[in-house]
Amino acid sequence: MKKVILALIILAIIVTAGILENVYIDKIFDGLDSRLSNLEKLIISQDDGAMAAIEDTVNWWEGHRKYAELFVYSPDIRAFSVALGETQGSLECDDFDNALSKVRSLQIMSHNIHDILDFNLADII
Repeated sequence: MKKVILALIILAIIVTAGILENVYIDKIFDGLDSRLSNLEKLIISQDDGAMAAIEDTVNWWEGHRKYAELFVYSPDIRAFSVALGETQGSLECDDFDNALSKVRSLQIMSHNIHDILDFNLADII
């Protein structure tokens, strides 16, 4: 009986950790999508605030990336950081066309990484 209770407690801990991880990942990528959407609008309008927005996004992402990598390692997470740096470089050169292309790639990468890290029933089957 003690083993069954212990197994149920361990199962509850595992399920709770999985739910909290999923909520955290959703929160990170919702914030990231919002930041990328805002950045896209600034780049389209060729606003000078785009440089500050990309710097803020890079700093925000690097702070959250470390915690996301605690849950799961994905080379895509590191590649996302590189793509953010490329976008920042394009904005530093005032190449808004290239920066817009990169931001749209970042949006797709963000969606793909979120799908990889998120819980999907297809992962179980």
